Amino acid sequence: MSKLTYENELPPTDEFQKVLAEAMANTNPVDDLLELANNLWEFEQKYQMLSADFYEKYQTGSLNDELQHCTEWVATYDFFIKTKRTV
Repeated sequence: MSKLTYENELPPTDEFQKVLAEAMANTNPVDDLLELANNLWEFEQKYQMLSADFYEKYQTGSLNDELQHCTEWVATYDFFIKTKRTV
C-alpha cells in the first residue's frame, strides 16, 4: 500500500496531486487487501475479537470505552471492505 510521508509541510498542491496520482497508479489492490488483512489480524489478536464482530458492535455503540475509541480499527475495516469489493 502506497504511503506518502511529509515531515515538515506539504508540497505545493500541484506537486502533491502529481505524487498522489503516481502512488495511486502504482497501487495493486490485491497487495493492499493482503496488507489490510494483516493489519486486521493484528487488531483481532490484540483484542481477541473478530473484525466483523467488532465493527458490528462499534456501529451499535455496544463496545466498552477502550474499544469504542479504536477508530484506526474501524477505518482499516472500512477500507478492507471497500478494497475487497474492487478485487
